[in-house]
Amino acid sequence: MTADAPTPDDVKNTISRGGYLLVALWALGILLLFAAGGYFGARLLQGYKAETVKMRQAWIEATTTDLEAAAPEIKVTPGGEPVDVTVGIRLNRMEAISMRESSWMADLDIWFRWTGDTVKPGENFHIVNGDISLREREEAVAEGFEHYERYNVKARLAANFDLARFPFGDQAVTIQVEDGAQGAENLRYVPDEQDSGVSRLGVPASLKIIQTLAAVKLHGYQSRRGDPRKPEGEADVHSRFVFALLLAPPGASLFIKLFQALFASVAIALVVFFIKPIQVDPRFGLGVGAFFAAVGNNIYVASVLPHANRLALPDMVNAVGLATIFLTLVQSTISLYIFDSLGRERLRRLFDHVSFVAFLTGFIALNLAFPLVSLP
Repeated sequence: MTADAPTPDDVKNTISRGGYLLVALWALGILLLFAAGGYFGARLLQGYKAETVKMRQAWIEATTTDLEAAAPEIKVTPGGEPVDVTVGIRLNRMEAISMRESSWMADLDIWFRWTGDTVKPGENFHIVNGDISLREREEAVAEGFEHYERYNVKARLAANFDLARFPFGDQAVTIQVEDGAQGAENLRYVPDEQDSGVSRLGVPASLKIIQTLAAVKLHGYQSRRGDPRKPEGEADVHSRFVFALLLAPPGASLFIKLFQALFASVAIALVVFFIKPIQVDPRFGLGVGAFFAAVGNNIYVASVLPHANRLALPDMVNAVGLATIFLTLVQSTISLYIFDSLGRERLRRLFDHVSFVAFLTGFIALNLAFPLVSLP
């Protein structure tokens, strides 16, 4: 007596051991891909963080190094000493912060206190890393040989924004002031650390100031810059006042704003798992549309942020989104084959439902892990 041959309904509603194995291997493969991407991305971000901390610490140490130790090549005229000029900055307002142009606008007060008439620091100062658009002397006081001057300055400043972990990594911006006429052998800045600072009302509410630093360092131009008064081969060295701010960008809110279109595109791509693959137009059309929308978001982010010479956090997020949408199209192709060619409706439903869970889990995990690793 022979067993009855399986009917089409039996094939349609039955999942074989091989079918379960196929679904399990597919889900495992998807999760492993997300895990591998997360592992290598997290390692890169951790390396960027360590590199930023090391470079910033080296910069602070170099900035606060004793002047004589920093530039022993300075040759002071016999019998003469450089005039000590106390300089400080109060940042009244920062605005027009442009990541794309790596610049920002500053409204600030800068003041000088010194003794004697041999230098004029108020007339000769300039901002090394920016262009002054307005310079107004607000106050000038002279009592005997003691002088005090305060200027209001508006300037556009260059900034070397670190995009590797943006918008979660902290950012350092500086205002660097130098006397254009007198070298360090004649004029030496002394930082007014007590009175230098920032008006909190002038800082955008989305930014948080972590730390400020007022310090002086010596800067050598490795050339006498054509000055015939200096011996050939002697460097032109100037005293430079540096006022630095360590800022924390908005983080999560800016992250969502930058990638909200990408996240919506991935969500649309995942919705197709609840559409029968034989309905080709919505099943594949939504995925293709989501892919092009993700490409558009990539272009938008590139238009807002400057080009980075390494794989930064925004690049990773965009890459994960595009790869996720592409793999959903691959899944839809396999699902269509299972449903249309093999006629296994129940296996197709299981394949779609398990795929939805795998993709959703992997995508959310990576977009939570990357920001957490990027935090200072």
